Amino acid sequence: MANERKIAERLKAVAHPARLRILRFLVKGPSCATLTNREIDISQPNLSQHLKILAEAGIIDFRKIGTKKCFYISRPDFVDELFKLFDNEREKVILEDDDLRNIYGTE
Repeated sequence: MANERKIAERLKAVAHPARLRILRFLVKGPSCATLTNREIDISQPNLSQHLKILAEAGIIDFRKIGTKKCFYISRPDFVDELFKLFDNEREKVILEDDDLRNIYGTE
């Protein structure tokens, strides 16, 4: 039961487009908040809130370097499987749509 609760918390934490963009960016490597903010293109307070939610779920963590917080993915296995799952699903849906077009002869 506790494991299901933890999984549900993590899934809830990634259930936002901005948080998924943050994770896709951090997959490339650790990043300080200011650089992440420039790449994600959301306001600084909004970014801070999203980073906090991901950190509380245990998906990311940070290390303080001087006055900067540098974030990294602390659960790479979870994030990797998450993107594999949905990237594969996306390819499958596109294939099914193409199959339907072929069946019905529509463009």
